[in-house]
Amino acid sequence: MASTLELPEAALTGLRDYLLTIAADEDKAPLEELDGLSDTVLAAYWHGYVEASKAGRTGQELHATAFGKALAAPLVAVCAETGALRTTLAQSFR
Repeated sequence: MASTLELPEAALTGLRDYLLTIAADEDKAPLEELDGLSDTVLAAYWHGYVEASKAGRTGQELHATAFGKALAAPLVAVCAETGALRTTLAQSFR
């Protein structure tokens, strides 16, 4: 996985917004929602958001495309290291 300095901003913002929305819907803190995701699920979501942002998607279209791409994420994507991503997201919630 990329270092924190190499995380694509649009994908990071999209995933962060998604986690904030889900946390609010479930009456959880964003960190609690993040901590509840396995590395595999987080990696799949990340793959989806990176691919959707590369395709130029924004707004609701970004989230919808990212979800579809996450569902079809290749094995190499869901096995990716998520430490830097998890740390960056956690820091953004503080």
